Amino acid sequence: MKTRKRPQKRTETSPVRVLEAELAALRRDLRATMRAYAARLEIDLAESAAAVNSAKAAETLSRERLHKIRELMIMVRNRKLKPEKGRRKDLRKIDALIRGLHSVTHSDAPQGLSR
Repeated sequence: MKTRKRPQKRTETSPVRVLEAELAALRRDLRATMRAYAARLEIDLAESAAAVNSAKAAETLSRERLHKIRELMIMVRNRKLKPEKGRRKDLRKIDALIRGLHSVTHSDAPQGLSR
């Protein structure tokens, strides 16, 4: 018969110790979430860059697609960010730019920048 090992009970179960443990777990969750979020944005940006690099000549793109691309180019060029402040506002701007670029470069249109 197998014996199960019981987790050791901590001798001190003060609320302060419990909160310390929870804060440490929250820090780990924060770091893991930031890594996953940044990785997703990096992948979307890399896919969009690859689609732009393999794009057809501007003459073959539809007028609508060309207009969207120019609009995104202006938005990316005119971005106003202060990365040193580490604000959510800047992350939202970056996220919106990358999502917009990814949606234009990876739409299911017959012509244009798609996979």
